[in-house]
Amino acid sequence: MALMLTLWNFPSETSESPAFDATIPVVDMNDYFKEETRDRFISKVAEALHTVGFFAVVNPGIAVEDLERGYAASMDFFLHPLEQKLECYKASINGQRGYVPSETAQGNSVKDCKEFYHIGRKSNIWPTWMNFQEPMENLIKALDIHSEILQIAFAKALGENERFLIDMTETGECLIRALHYPPNPNPSVPWAAQHTDIDLFTILPMATEEGLQVFHEGQWIDVRVPKDAFIVNGGDKLQNLSNGYFKSSLHRVVAKPGLERFSIVYFVHPRDNDPMDPLPQAVSMTGGVKRYPEATSLELLACRLRELGLASPALLQFEKESGIMERIQALVDSGDAADPVKLTYEVWQKSQNTEEAN
Repeated sequence: MALMLTLWNFPSETSESPAFDATIPVVDMNDYFKEETRDRFISKVAEALHTVGFFAVVNPGIAVEDLERGYAASMDFFLHPLEQKLECYKASINGQRGYVPSETAQGNSVKDCKEFYHIGRKSNIWPTWMNFQEPMENLIKALDIHSEILQIAFAKALGENERFLIDMTETGECLIRALHYPPNPNPSVPWAAQHTDIDLFTILPMATEEGLQVFHEGQWIDVRVPKDAFIVNGGDKLQNLSNGYFKSSLHRVVAKPGLERFSIVYFVHPRDNDPMDPLPQAVSMTGGVKRYPEATSLELLACRLRELGLASPALLQFEKESGIMERIQALVDSGDAADPVKLTYEVWQKSQNTEEAN
């Protein structure tokens, strides 16, 4: 199937255009590679995650060909009939590999208007009827390299050695999510309801249509960045690790009438057993009070997958036996819990009440 690939990269202006006005902070990856500007790059990245939770990266250093082949393969897959796509769906693996018809965002009751496909570094599910594996494996390798520079910057900003995060993620549960947002017949249902990402951080190289918004300073703002820039946002695990110093900001994708949208995001995850406990120096940076729970990467993920309706019975049992909700409850009861921790507890309480009622 031949595809005409048109990638929307937010505005049409170049970063050099005097008329261009980005709505999130912008950093230049080239600054990292120059000794005289490296510290400035790290400071700008840290400030962006601290204040907004989002930033854009110009000159990201990934071959356009790798991106275009990955996006073309993704679009090709989603244009196939549902019955064929469901051959790549496996309910028992918590939506962590293969095709997923949809999901429901944290705290919402209506499913998002989207479908997606998860690809990790290993143990993947591949369609047998198209060339999907090669372009996606090449893209994940390219994004791995790009993400390592950001991980060094984040680690140094938190007062850790430059391999602090890389040691967790180089064999971690990182994955690509290829997304299709179909034309939405119901204007009240967003392509993706407001949510945060349950990872360390997320990389969005580009998309075919607008729609991404971030909640900042009490209002929703359209994300606009320079041409060919990548978008990066902090996730819940990095927020937990930094005791809230780095934000995991609410964001959503608003449907455009009559249009469909394709995108690919890269979720950077540590290993399942890596501790995401708030770092002592991060606690000091945020007022001296621990506001996020002691938890492993998998414990935090289990909480979110339950909320999304993607957790298998085995993962639900793991969450129950891990004691994570008891730790979260103790933090809430102490009065020190941050708002995202309170929300996790509230959603869990509602699910418990529903189970008891049934």
